[in-house]
This record gives sequence, structure tokens and C-alpha cells, in this order.
Amino acid sequence: MGWLSKVFDGYIKFNFHVGLAVLALAQITALNFDFSLSITDALLCFSAPFFGYNFIKFHRFFSPMEGIKTKGFSILLGFLLLPTLLFLTGVFYLSLYSQLLLLSTFVLVLLYCLPLPGVKINFRGLRGLKIHLVALSWVLTTVFLPLSMADKNLSDLSWVYGLQRYLFVLVATLPFEIRDLKLDDPHLSTWPQKYGIPKTKVLGGILLIAFISLEGYFRPSEYLLITISMVLLLMITLFTSRAEQSKYFSSFWVEGIPILWLILRYNPIL
Repeated sequence: MGWLSKVFDGYIKFNFHVGLAVLALAQITALNFDFSLSITDALLCFSAPFFGYNFIKFHRFFSPMEGIKTKGFSILLGFLLLPTLLFLTGVFYLSLYSQLLLLSTFVLVLLYCLPLPGVKINFRGLRGLKIHLVALSWVLTTVFLPLSMADKNLSDLSWVYGLQRYLFVLVATLPFEIRDLKLDDPHLSTWPQKYGIPKTKVLGGILLIAFISLEGYFRPSEYLLITISMVLLLMITLFTSRAEQSKYFSSFWVEGIPILWLILRYNPIL
């Protein structure tokens, strides 16, 4: 079973799981707004976050200051090559508006991990900004990019939907921040650093209640029970989060909630 464990570790480490989670949320957006993602659009929704997250995680790997280990470089390049080619190819099939949305997301990625011009810190290093950058990039990729792909006009409902997604991703990021409490630079001013773990959990719970309130008021549907169940599942993972987590608690189980959400949308049991 050693090889299976290595495959699973690679699946998590190289952000395949993140790519599928983003794709799942993009597909949920398509279902909620009654359109379908083409194969090209779906591949793009997967490959864009896959490329972005791997760039954030491994960009130092390519730095001359860090040096390059031949074996590690070959493995990393192999994992990145195909999704990157899919991403670059898919971009040419998008409308100008969709291309601008992708460009905006890419700029957020660059600002997240590269120093700002004239200073030695990036946006990630600015106090309290990290979690909002993550949430905003997910909203652009899973809400507004799919809507633009389908040529859907933005309405009050789509803005409310974007706000809901922002709240959901914001809370889904908190177990990661709780996990990294002892590792993050104190100057990041993450929620667990600023408010402590108990208050962070309460704030996350309040945001999820706001999510459900918006769902019930603006867009109740036959899938409301599934949505509430996924929010409750996220709330449970948040309230059971702690600094000493199991290896895959956040990176697999929390990140996998959107994938489960999509599965239930196709095969409802509630």
C-alpha cells in the first residue's frame, strides 16, 4: 500500500484536490444558474487554480537563490506541464470579459506571493489580508468566471450569490489558519492570531448563518436542504478544528466539501 499512499500524498501536495474543489463549485454555479460548462470551460476551471496554487507553493523552487534539484524539478515540471498547457490553450477560447477575469485572478496570485514593487513584502504579508485574497480569487474563479463563460448578465441575484460564495470560502479557509497558527508569521494577523481560536470559530459560525439567511431569503430552491447540510458540515469541521490537526483534516476533508456538495446535487439523498 506504500505506492498508494505516495499517490495520495502527491494528489494533495500538487493541488489536484484543490483543482477539483474549484471545479466542483464552478459546476454548482452552473447548475444553480441553469447552464452547462463545456469540456473546455471545465478543464479551464480545474487547470487555473491548479496552476495558481502550485505557483504559489513552488515559485521559490525556480528561484536561482534556492537552486534546483534535478529530481524534484523533473517531478514538479511533469505535474505542472499538462494542466498548464490546458490552461493556456483554453484561454484563447474565452471572451475578452472572461480573459480579464482570469487575468485579475492571476494578478491576485502574483500579488499574493511576489513582493510589491519597491517593497520587500507581498499582499500575503499585509496584516489581515491573506484570507480575503483567497476568498476573492475563489469567487472570481467559481462564480463570475463561469457566468461570463455562459454569457450571463450580472444581476442582483448573481452579486448576492457571489457574496455567499465569498462567505463560504472565507469560513472554509479558517481551519487552515487554525492549523497554521504556530507556523504563520505573527505579523500576518490571521483571525486565530488576532481573535484566538474560540472567537474565530464563533465568527465563522456567524458568517455561515449569514450565508443561510441569504440563501433562504433570495434564492430558496428544491436543493435548499443540501445547501444547508453542506454549510452545517463546514460548521462542524470548523468547530472541531484545532492547531494539532491530523495530516489531511484541512487539506482533504475540508477541501473536499465542495466535491461532496456537487455529488449530492447530481445524486440527491436529502
